[in-house]
Amino acid sequence: MRFKAKLLDINCMQQLTRVGASMSRMTKNCVLCLAPKKIVFVSNERISEGGTRIWCEIQQETLFDDYRIEGKDNSNRIFLELITDNFARALKSIQFGVVSVKIRLTKKYTPCLTIEIVTAYGNSNRIITHDVPVVIVPQRDWYEYEEPDMPQFDVSIYMPQMKVLKQVIDRMKNLSEHLVITADQKGNMTLKTQNDIVTVETHFKDLGNPVWANDAANNRKEASTQIGAMEACIYIKKLAQLLQGQQINPSKIICNLLAEKAIHIYLVSEDVILQYYIPAAM
Repeated sequence: MRFKAKLLDINCMQQLTRVGASMSRMTKNCVLCLAPKKIVFVSNERISEGGTRIWCEIQQETLFDDYRIEGKDNSNRIFLELITDNFARALKSIQFGVVSVKIRLTKKYTPCLTIEIVTAYGNSNRIITHDVPVVIVPQRDWYEYEEPDMPQFDVSIYMPQMKVLKQVIDRMKNLSEHLVITADQKGNMTLKTQNDIVTVETHFKDLGNPVWANDAANNRKEASTQIGAMEACIYIKKLAQLLQGQQINPSKIICNLLAEKAIHIYLVSEDVILQYYIPAAM
């Protein structure tokens, strides 16, 4: 197996740094899937224990100036398990004045992602090298890290802007461990939390509803409009974890609600797609 990539654009370097920082705030460990056309950060916690699932995808051509990969089979993929904080710390060395960033799969005392950062220093260059230990995921386990199917949701709705959502959740998370999300296909959403003393609700109107391409989604839209609002109760800390960790500045946030089962949040920015699956509270 071989992997080598190079970044020359400071904006692309900063984008990778933001993704790394976001992942480190959302999860301790993840699997980095390297494929010919994209790289994906995947985290699968145990859903049965209230865990989340994260899928963060970047098209490699929007990020790298040079990208070469040689995997084990015809799919040309490599799966690497890593500690997200180690990866994020290595990328923190990327500052203005960086000339290039090279990332290679190497074998030292253990398999590593070696990140080589070249910085202009006077009339010469300074090289900073970080070795991020990784575990190569055996091919028999790859199925656990494939892209999740779009869930058969009951309601799909745009969420408020990230800044507004953070402010609301920050106030609510100290009141209860649970959050009830109610939404309909008319663009209405309510966030509610309560304890023995107080009930707090925040209402949003005219958020809009995405139109999905397949007929099944259109049928769901018609059915949900007739049925009315649907709701799901989740652990509020799971949503707070997503919002606090975000640095990718999404242009759209979509919430797909599976009544009484889960919510599937879909963040879209110019170059990054992040999917975040939160099961209903036990």
